[in-house]
Parts: sequence; structure tokens; C-alpha cells
Amino acid sequence: MSGSTLTLLIVGTGNVGSALAKRFARTSHQVLLGSRDRKTGQAAAEQLGVRGGDAASFVSEADVIFIAVPFDNLPETLARLGAIDGKIIVDCTNPLTSDYMQLTIGHTDSAGETCQRLAPHSKVVKAFNAIFAEVVSADSSYGSITPQVFLAGDDADSKQRVAALVRDIGYDAIDTGGIACARYLEPLAELIIQLAYAQGRGTAFTPIMLAAASSTPVDQ
Repeated sequence: MSGSTLTLLIVGTGNVGSALAKRFARTSHQVLLGSRDRKTGQAAAEQLGVRGGDAASFVSEADVIFIAVPFDNLPETLARLGAIDGKIIVDCTNPLTSDYMQLTIGHTDSAGETCQRLAPHSKVVKAFNAIFAEVVSADSSYGSITPQVFLAGDDADSKQRVAALVRDIGYDAIDTGGIACARYLEPLAELIIQLAYAQGRGTAFTPIMLAAASSTPVDQ
């Protein structure tokens, strides 16, 4: 475990946000699930056994804020949160087209860098963008394979804290470098989307498993 109990605010009640809330709810950390709409946040949280409501109302309590909304909603989401200066923000977004089959930005920019520009006084860490919600929420074992979560960010202490959270849910944390490395992690997310949907492999695998003999989980 990370050694201390943190308050985690997960912003977004879709597949990714709900999966993260479900997984972290099994740890010692306090989980808050937020939406732009109080009732939506409360309803989603009630199903997972965590606190929920208007995301902005939880910001002052949060040690770490996970952004799990569509990339196009990122500017509005950060603006609605309000006082986020000094906060650790985990950007889980990917800049995808509406059919998920292409990236909308890349090569010289990324969603992670966009998030850092929009929140210049926050400590942005790119993470959880290249692992399917199904993997995060499932009670599955992949034998000797431990799912990996890749991190990118400019603040070393914040990356260490997020890495500890990754390990708290039983995954390996891989530090890829500064926030500009999000330019490479987001194409990785698109690659696994292509494998999952265009190639029909499904969503129960992670990037490290591509080299394994079998990507079929064994239920615990």
C-alpha cells in the first residue's frame, strides 16, 4: 500500500470513471465520484458504495483528482472544478474521434499537455489512458502477468504518488518521462482500441499482454 490514506476524486461517471471508483473502493483510500450534475454523481456512486455528487463540491477534500471524461469536455470540466491549483490531476483522457478509430491531435501535442496548459498551477500526471475499463474493474487474474499503467508528468513527487496508487490496486507503474511523453501514450491507447474493436480481440487485455501466449483472463 502507499502508506497513507488519500482522498481520491474521480471526475466522470462513465466506464472509465466508474471502473476506477470501483477498483479504488477496495483499497484504504477514500473515493469520491463526481459529475457536473449532483444527482448523476450520487446515483453512480450509490451503485459502487462510495460518496458521490457534484464534482466541484469535492475539490477541497481531494488529494488526487482523476479526470475521466471525454477529451472534448476537458476544458469545461477543469473550469467547473474551480480551485485546483496545487492539486495532483491524473489525466485519463484520449483525444479520439467520435468512432474511436483515430486521434484528433498528436505528434507535437497531446491531451496530457493540453490538460497541463489548462491547469498550469496543478501537477498533471498522465495515467490510466491505455488500459481498458473492463480490465480495471474486473476480478481477473492473468497468471504471471501484471497489468501495467504508464505514467507521464513533469513533477516527480506527483508521479511517485500516482505510482503508489497504481501499485495499491495491484498493477505495475511505468514512468515514461515528462508530460510530453503523453504524445506516445495516447497513440498506444489508440493501438489497443484498434486491436480490441477493429481486430476483434475484445477489451480484456492490456498492452503488456500482447507478447504473452494467451490474453485470456483466468477468473479468480
